[in-house]
Formats: sequence, C-alpha cells, structure tokens
Amino acid sequence: MMATKRRSMSDLLREQKAAEDADVAAGESSAALTVASPPESAAARAVIPAIALPVPHAPAGTGELTASEEADLATCEQALDNLRLAFAAAGKALQVIRDARLYRASHDTFEEYAEQRWGMGKSHAYRLIEAWPLAERLSPIGERLTESHVRELLPLAGRHGQDAAATVYQTVQEADSVRVTAALLHEVVAILPLDHFDPAGAVEQIRAYLAGDIPARLAPSAADPVEAFTSETAKLAKILHRFAGGNVIREARTANPDVVRQALTELRGVLDELEREIQT
Repeated sequence: MMATKRRSMSDLLREQKAAEDADVAAGESSAALTVASPPESAAARAVIPAIALPVPHAPAGTGELTASEEADLATCEQALDNLRLAFAAAGKALQVIRDARLYRASHDTFEEYAEQRWGMGKSHAYRLIEAWPLAERLSPIGERLTESHVRELLPLAGRHGQDAAATVYQTVQEADSVRVTAALLHEVVAILPLDHFDPAGAVEQIRAYLAGDIPARLAPSAADPVEAFTSETAKLAKILHRFAGGNVIREARTANPDVVRQALTELRGVLDELEREIQT
C-alpha cells in the first residue's frame, strides 16, 4: 500500500449517490422531462480533474451567459457527467481486477483488496460488478442514466435479459411529461408479469400506466395489511400527481371543463366511499 493519501473509490461513489438522491428528489417534485438525443459514447468523454475546473466566482451579470461562462458551464457539466458514470467504470474495473486476480501481488483475496485499497465492502463491490454490463447496454438510451436506475432494472434483466430492461427503460425515457427516476422504474417493473416478457405488450402496458390508467395487475399484497394499503395508495397518489401535471388534463379542461369537473367529482366520491369504509 502506498503511504500517500489517495481519494478512495467509496468517496467518489458516495458523492455520486448524493447526486443521484438529489436528482430523484427533484424528479418526484417535477413532471417535466426533456428527452435528449443519445449521448456520445463513454470512451469519447474526457475525464475532467478538479484542477481543470474554473475557480468559483460571482456571476458576470444577470443576462445571457457570456462566452466564458458558457465554457465554464460546459466544463463543470462534463465533470458532473464523469461522476454520474463512475459507477459503471468502477464496476467493470473491479471485475477485471477480480477475474484476472490482479490484486494478488498485494492481497490474498479480492474482498481484502476492495476493502483495504478502496474502502469498499464486499457487497458494494459485487453490486457494482453486477450493474456495469446493464449500464453499458442502457447508456446509449438515456443521458441521465444513474446507478439507481440500473439497480431497479437488474431483477428484470436477470429474469428476461438485457433487451427486456432496455425496452422498459426506453419506453419510460420516451414518455411525455414524465421524469425518469428510480422510484418510477420500480413502479413500472412491478406492473409487468413475472413469468414472461412480451416487448409489445410491455410497451403498451407501460404507456397506459404512465398515462394514468390503473394497471390490471396490481403488485402482490404484502403480508402486513397496513403495508399493503399504504403501498397501493401511495402508487395511486403518484399516478394522480403525474396525471395532474400532464398535458391531457389541461387540454381536456380547455375543450370541455364540465366533463373534467364531473370526473373530479367522481374521484371525490370514491374517496368519500373509502372514508366511510374506514369509519364503519
């Protein structure tokens, strides 16, 4: 081991996780999604070290960005993009080191190497190794792919293959008025059948779900009835929140506000019925 202080991989990945959590929180409070063109390959992205970033400074003004500010923004966003993609590169690197036993000059086992060299526990290291192949498969689809997105799709990929996970991710990515988050991907995977995967059927079901339709097959009830109730009502609340922020309701209100009011009255009636059931 070298005596000099090195920035550990776990420090880098903790920063990435914090960035992902902030992104998820922002995604759950926002209904807007800008679908961008597929990003350039990871190999084409230059790694931006901290020393190459501009020194923090006050804004040059309140109007449009100057050419210098635009350059600073591009450099800083490239550095953030490096952080976002670090988990896939780390997972692939760890697998190379593990499979080729490149750790053997200094450590007896891969697990000791990951812990002592990088401050990374066994479960974390193997989680990264598991995630990188799917991340590599999905990265051309969405430029905001994160480790949390991949984690939610790994069970589906394990059952039905990477193409199935790519179909799901692309369908959500291309949906209007939807922001891709780990929580949303978890919901989408939960409505799909466990025993088979039909690409066309999955796309249709996902689009219907994202449009606000309640899926025909709800997730299995939990053993705890309170957990089952709160889980299902939380799903319905998220559907309604997404629907309320979409274009459909605004266009319908403009075309025929009376019909919209009637639909809302029916929803309130359902809630009142549930309230009466609880009170009896």
